[in-house]
Amino acid sequence: MPKVLHVIGEGLDNGLELADVSVADPDKGEVRIKVSASALNQADILYINSMHYTELKLPSRIGSEASGVVEAVGAGVSDIKVGDRVSTVPFFSTAPERHGVHGEYAIVPAEFCAPWPEGLTEQEGCSVWMQYLTAYFSLKSLGELKAGDTALIIAGASSAGIGAIQIAKSLGVNVVATTRSANKNEFLKNVGADHVINTTDEASFHEQLQKMTGGKGVNFAFDPVAGSFLKAYTQGMARDGKIAVYGMLGGGTDIVVPILDVIRTRTSVHAYSMYNYVSDPDLRKEGIDYICKALEGGKIKPIVDRVFLLQDYKEAYAYMSKGSQCGKIILQP
Repeated sequence: MPKVLHVIGEGLDNGLELADVSVADPDKGEVRIKVSASALNQADILYINSMHYTELKLPSRIGSEASGVVEAVGAGVSDIKVGDRVSTVPFFSTAPERHGVHGEYAIVPAEFCAPWPEGLTEQEGCSVWMQYLTAYFSLKSLGELKAGDTALIIAGASSAGIGAIQIAKSLGVNVVATTRSANKNEFLKNVGADHVINTTDEASFHEQLQKMTGGKGVNFAFDPVAGSFLKAYTQGMARDGKIAVYGMLGGGTDIVVPILDVIRTRTSVHAYSMYNYVSDPDLRKEGIDYICKALEGGKIKPIVDRVFLLQDYKEAYAYMSKGSQCGKIILQP
């Protein structure tokens, strides 16, 4: 019997177990894949801790990004066949007890299967869609960034941060990346950041932003921290700037908006989720096409930080919780 990772309770300490299960058949519009590798995301941790907008259901499967080979297709699926190499695009699921990719097999809606990009390993193949689509729709669709603009990429060494840096550079955008660890500075510059700020000194954060942009300020901020952290950089925003809040690493589900700062620069603050874009078939295709072309052209390339065996899932999530990674964390069946 294949093994899959199940959420059986709330919290990382006791909420996960690796279970032997019977292989399920795909329903209408679904496919079953033999998983080659799957990637961890902060959304997993939020879900397990009942802090994600996907309601925690017990028991349920977990994980949204995988690479693998199609084993079976459900009724109505005509554009995917058994034997195809695919990678999964993260999606909002109303059936988490059925959909989840951490394990030896996964069932996913066929419309959220994308090509396993040519030239990528199985670990890289499962590391594409969350980071790059999150970045693409945020920077391109919401931010409307153009060549010469400046983007602030907070927590730049995270997988989403790396994806945002690479997408920004593919758009001709200047990048200021942040990290709390000085030992990540060189890594971020190698990824493509034009400037790096260590945010342990939040008092001078906005002053550094103004200096690095020649007094113009930042056009767009890509923020997974939120909480009260916005106060550290809002004075460094350009006029008509935009802030996309897409995570809650700062703790809690509420954000503190320095109202006077955003009024002075007419900055707008947006609660952002990639899921709100990939749910639209036309936007999903647009994003996938852009990412595939960027991969083919060598403008972007997923970075894998560390690979864990599936049975070592506890160590993998503990490692992610430390925030020390530079790139994707992978589970390997």
